[in-house]
Amino acid sequence: MYNWNGEITIVRRTLSILATTLTSTFAAAATIDVPGDFPTIQQAIDASSDGDVVEIAAGTYHDSDIVIQQKDIILRGATHADGLPATTIDSQGGGKYLMSLGDLQDTTAIENIVFTGANGQSWAAVIMFHASHRMINCTFVDNHCTGLGGGVYNLNGSPHFIDCRFMDNTANWGGGYACWETGQPDHPSFLRCTFSGNTATLGGAIGNFRSSPVLTECVFTDNIATERGGAFFNEGTDCCERWFGDVVMDRCVFEGNTAAESGGAVSNRTFGTTLIDGCTISHNVAGILGSAISSTDVTMAILTGSTVCSNLGTSGQIDGPMDLDGTNVIDEDCPVECEGDINGDGTVNITDLLAVIGSWGDPYDVSDLLAVISGWGACE
Repeated sequence: MYNWNGEITIVRRTLSILATTLTSTFAAAATIDVPGDFPTIQQAIDASSDGDVVEIAAGTYHDSDIVIQQKDIILRGATHADGLPATTIDSQGGGKYLMSLGDLQDTTAIENIVFTGANGQSWAAVIMFHASHRMINCTFVDNHCTGLGGGVYNLNGSPHFIDCRFMDNTANWGGGYACWETGQPDHPSFLRCTFSGNTATLGGAIGNFRSSPVLTECVFTDNIATERGGAFFNEGTDCCERWFGDVVMDRCVFEGNTAAESGGAVSNRTFGTTLIDGCTISHNVAGILGSAISSTDVTMAILTGSTVCSNLGTSGQIDGPMDLDGTNVIDEDCPVECEGDINGDGTVNITDLLAVIGSWGDPYDVSDLLAVISGWGACE
């Protein structure tokens, strides 16, 4: 006769073990508050376990040398009503750096934090080693470094920056962000990030060395390079594929950036390609070569569906090897834009008025109607 009692006993024991395991797993995830549970950010991080969330209350924390190493956690600051970070870490020039991140996976995230106050050290405000985590809605502002990356320095990692801001940082190379080698299959990415007012010798906003980042819908304005790459400096090597320096720029905007020598917006040197797809590059300045883009003989700028116009200071807006597929608009002067010109034909007239009336409420309203009336006639 078959022993059903034995089978039932085994099933019960299995279910008991499973329930215990699940209970332990869920119990391990916790929310740790700063300063509620721990007075400092580092103490909260040290007390956390994989899966935990460390919540930092709004305010300014005068901390430095914070370390997150091999932890699968979320470090989350507070936000203002407009969604911008309300939690600030300000080192006031103290320590070697504000935060060091090492050996992290993409399940680790740093959210809603302003990093500021790094001043005079050889390290960036935030340094990353072999890290592939996410930085979401963070601001790197007013950090000053004598080495690489005023705001962020990345070595051999593939971090993902989402809705971040890099503003008024300085460094020798990569005023806002610098990468020294990716060295692994994955590469860094930037989504909807802004770079404004950063300064460096090479790469006012970004200094990229031996890495192939992807930049999507990013905006670069008023960055300065005292030598090359007002917004972006790229340098790769042909030693191995992961160090080629093949950059992708997708629907990005470069405006008002300056390089004293070459590449008002983008400078490519040594090796690699820069694919510029659907971007706008305008009103940038370079002193010697490529007021918009400069590439050396062993690099290549590939443009598709992009607009390059009103870049000044050199005889050509694009200098060096290039591949233009015929879908680009490259003009000495940018098209004139004026308020009320709905169809973009350079004149505000009855066609624009009818377009507003025909789409009333979706998306046009009375302000658009007034714009048409006030701008009536040819655009100047």
